[in-house]
Amino acid sequence: MTAELHTGARAGYSTLNWNNGCDVNLGDVIHQLPQLVLGRYVAIAWSDSGRYDLSAAEIASGWQRVGDLAISPMITDVGQLPTPGFDEWYVFERLPDRARLAKFSSAIAFEPFGESDKVYEFWSQIEDLQPTHALLGACPSLLLIT
Repeated sequence: MTAELHTGARAGYSTLNWNNGCDVNLGDVIHQLPQLVLGRYVAIAWSDSGRYDLSAAEIASGWQRVGDLAISPMITDVGQLPTPGFDEWYVFERLPDRARLAKFSSAIAFEPFGESDKVYEFWSQIEDLQPTHALLGACPSLLLIT
């Protein structure tokens, strides 16, 4: 399969949607572009196609649960982040208040372009929470919103 790359803009963000027909792992992305996450907080909406369950060690190191999101402490090393594949992350300079995060709805199971209620809800959420970046890695594509 030939790789497909689509770029655009929406809600004040630049978007990059890359599809090469293979599973895209966010671990590979952040090892190549650590500046996406270093010095920031990462809200994990999906990890390995589902809710990320925090370990006792992660909680002790500052991770927290807000609704269905796992929230990292400030990232100082990309190794702090789980990267099993099929991940959906929202990266923040400062975290929004807990009430806004608690209403979060995952987007990994659909294509966030075009016109539908789900697409509208996704972009409304992006506009409300104002993440620095959103990274969605699944098979067969990577979506980067920045």
